[in-house]
Amino acid sequence: MIFLKIAWRNIWRNPRRSWVLMSAVGVGVFSFVLGISFMSGFAHEIISSTIDLQGGDIQIARTGYNANPTIRSTLNEPQAIEQLLSHRDELRYAPGVMLPAMASSTEQAVGILIRGIDPDREDDVTIISRSIVDGTYLSGPASENEVFVGEELADRLNVKIGEKIVLTANDVNNDLSAGAFRIVGLYQTSSSEFDKTTVFLPIESARELVGFSEELSALTVRVDRSSDPERVAAELRSAIGGDRIEVLTWRERYPMLEFYMAMFDFTILLLVVIMFIAVAFTIINSFLMVILERVHEFGIMMAGGVRPRGIRVMLYVEAAMMTVLGMTLGCLVSLASVLYFQVFGVDLSAFSDGLRAFGMSPVVYPILDMDLVLKGFLLIAVMVFIAILYPAFKASRYDVVEAINHV
Repeated sequence: MIFLKIAWRNIWRNPRRSWVLMSAVGVGVFSFVLGISFMSGFAHEIISSTIDLQGGDIQIARTGYNANPTIRSTLNEPQAIEQLLSHRDELRYAPGVMLPAMASSTEQAVGILIRGIDPDREDDVTIISRSIVDGTYLSGPASENEVFVGEELADRLNVKIGEKIVLTANDVNNDLSAGAFRIVGLYQTSSSEFDKTTVFLPIESARELVGFSEELSALTVRVDRSSDPERVAAELRSAIGGDRIEVLTWRERYPMLEFYMAMFDFTILLLVVIMFIAVAFTIINSFLMVILERVHEFGIMMAGGVRPRGIRVMLYVEAAMMTVLGMTLGCLVSLASVLYFQVFGVDLSAFSDGLRAFGMSPVVYPILDMDLVLKGFLLIAVMVFIAILYPAFKASRYDVVEAINHV
């Protein structure tokens, strides 16, 4: 207890230096918390875009479809699987028919992906119906000759709402099949690549185009936030059984995203190490100055019976107190900043084209990951302790007589 009192008084003997040290720790904590919050926000945007637009939390398809999505890789009798999914309250699902095709106007032709959907059920698993920028959404699963296209694709084809485009695809007999469809609406998502290449049709129109009857390319499944997609996928695999059907989570469908998340964790670690090495050097420099100014004091203490270990403990306590105060200051400022940006976001519209290429919204909202923050704080504490080792050891090694006579 006596060391706590002495350390506390020593901190405020030179408040300017103490505030510099605490501010260095505080700025480091502020930069760390705000940095990882925005990096978590970026990562969440990319993952959410993938889940919202590219197959949900879980995709159920014929084995091999994800690796090679051909027209022959279909779920031929999906009714049993749909019945299984309908009995699980934590799941929402929608059928889909995906077809590589060509979209043509009077001026241009481009390669696209047709997605035949049930508009009413698709709303449960994707955000496409909430991304309308002009016109209307598809009116129903059996609505004829309607097509819903990305605004960027419409620009490439130089067509407007109300005009027709021709969709051409290979049917089940490997013959070319074509149909004319009228554009009823335009959409824009956070992914420019998706908007340029994806066309939505009513599912019956897509089936008719290629000669399907009840076949599906895949079932898209969304899982409630309270449930773990990995666990649900394992349960569905067990319930469906067999080698002909594969149940894949987004992590399994997009291994590059998994790699990105691993790189994200490594970047966080690298950021912390670099940032707090700089803080550690500030602490070492400041405490060496403290020691030079207090050599006489240390000599008096050792002459009075305080052992070298006691000198070291006192300096450790001083460093710990300033670290805690600096971290508290940094936490308060960084949490206030994160909460502010979680409400208002950071508008990066100036970089919107580049961000949409990665499937990100131009407005980014930080996400506070307390697990990463706590790991960072632990690393800060370890680095501060390491930084004070040399100054504390140096202070405890003075000769008593020389220290007392030091000027």
